[in-house]
This record gives sequence, C-alpha cells and structure tokens, in this order.
Amino acid sequence: SLHPIEKVVEEEGEKWNFAEKLPERSELFDRATVKGSQFAKPLLEFSGACEGCGETPYVKLLTQLFGERMLIANATGCSSIWGGSYPAVPYTVNEKGQGPAWGNSLFEDNAEY
Repeated sequence: SLHPIEKVVEEEGEKWNFAEKLPERSELFDRATVKGSQFAKPLLEFSGACEGCGETPYVKLLTQLFGERMLIANATGCSSIWGGSYPAVPYTVNEKGQGPAWGNSLFEDNAEY
C-alpha cells in the first residue's frame, strides 16, 4: 500500500544514500560475459511497466551490455508507454552523462525509423 512520501524518505533515506555511494565494480569483469554484465550499472531505472513485466529485465540487461552506445528505435506498444512517458523516462545516464538514445514513431515501422 502507498505511504506518505515524507514517511518513506525518512525511513528509507539512509539506505538509499548508502546504495548511491557504492562503488561500481564493472572494471573487475569482462562486460560482455553474463557474470560481468551484472556488475555494470543498469541504465534503466524505475520503469512504469506492469508488475511482472517480461520486457524490463531484458532491456535492463541490454543497457548493462550496450547502454552508453545504445540506440532504441521503439515500436508503438507497451514499451513506448513505460519507456517514454515524459517527464518520467526510465532511462538514465552513466557518470560521463552518456546513456541510451530512445525514439519512437507512431506511423513508421521501427526498423525503418
């Protein structure tokens, strides 16, 4: 159930700040391996997808593998709703300010877009 944001920030703020300060360990492993990809920072955060959505784990993994070099040409559908509902876009950037580029066209095939 939902709780007032002030109460949640007060109770969980310290944990959030701790998690934000954890160092990235992606340089310890080959990013192109299954194990190594999981140490890379995901560039997908807080998607508005439905609970149990099967798309978001794959997109999260893709951002860990190709995030700062990734171009997403999205077809209209569920992922255009949770992936591009301005102003709350789930994609983020790395420490260099680089992240996935996302685009959507309602009337074009996304492969041609």
